[in-house]
Amino acid sequence: MKAAVFHEFGGPEVFRYEEVPTPAPGPGEVVVKVAACGINRYDLYMRMGAVFTDIEMPHIVGADVAGTIAAVDPEVTGLKEGDKVIVAPGYPIDPADWDIVPENMAPSFEVTGTHTQGGNAEFIRVPARFVLPDDTGLPADEVAAMPLVLMTAMHAVETLGQVRAGQKVLVQAGASGSGNACVQVAKALGAQVASTVGSAEKFDMVKASGAELVINYNEERFADRVLDWTDGKGVDVVIDNIGASVFEDCLSSLRVGGTFVNFGLVGGIKATLNIRNLFFRQHTLKGSFMGSMNELRRGLALLRDGKVKAFVDKTYPLKDAADAHRHIESRAVKGKVVLVP
Repeated sequence: MKAAVFHEFGGPEVFRYEEVPTPAPGPGEVVVKVAACGINRYDLYMRMGAVFTDIEMPHIVGADVAGTIAAVDPEVTGLKEGDKVIVAPGYPIDPADWDIVPENMAPSFEVTGTHTQGGNAEFIRVPARFVLPDDTGLPADEVAAMPLVLMTAMHAVETLGQVRAGQKVLVQAGASGSGNACVQVAKALGAQVASTVGSAEKFDMVKASGAELVINYNEERFADRVLDWTDGKGVDVVIDNIGASVFEDCLSSLRVGGTFVNFGLVGGIKATLNIRNLFFRQHTLKGSFMGSMNELRRGLALLRDGKVKAFVDKTYPLKDAADAHRHIESRAVKGKVVLVP
């Protein structure tokens, strides 16, 4: 099969489009023919060697796969060749952990394509229990844009943030894949949403996703706008996918007793916490990583029912994976970038 692989860490230029062995299913596994594979910023970090350095080389990244079953281990029931499926964007890679629920609490849970070979290829091999039927009725590129960000958004917004109807929520980077999913999920849960963007060109997309207030963080301090929006009280929940660079202002945007949820590090990994403010304002701080199969199922139901939709910025042929990564690094992306074999 053909795949976009890298033999060493580095910039987008390390990608090679070459022939690699086609996988066969092992015990309890299936092989999925990839129709489309979404790109996440995690894939860029993997390519750069910024996540793990002990991965198998040559390596194939890619966690967001929509496709059809191509081969099934004889022990597997309930799946057959030709079934349209969605691969879980993260799962426990140690079979001893397969029965742990929620899956993202398992010791061996990781993003698909980390210590396994991912979906930037014509085929991918995965445990059968970590594929779901694709009943969305949507084109493959739209489906492949959503699993990781949906799983992440459901866990951060619904499970940890406990967002509910009538609340006000701040979501950082609403034009990014994960941020946009969080905006839409919060809106679907009945919340009013404020979100930040880095340029005026991204306003319309975030507004169309359901945000009542969109703030250009390069032109004004978002905490000031959020406090104006909430009559000085602050929002009930902050969902942050950026990290240290916005940490202080995120907490300043939060009401007394509010909840802060982080799942992003692009803005840095070390921040200063004012314990006095934490003490008196009674904030709850939570870290979020991916999510469970049940959260993915609930997110995909929202997608199927039209309550959440995919924003595909651009689709590239698999052979042009390097160009796709360059496009994401330009920070001009609105939504998700998808590779198609």
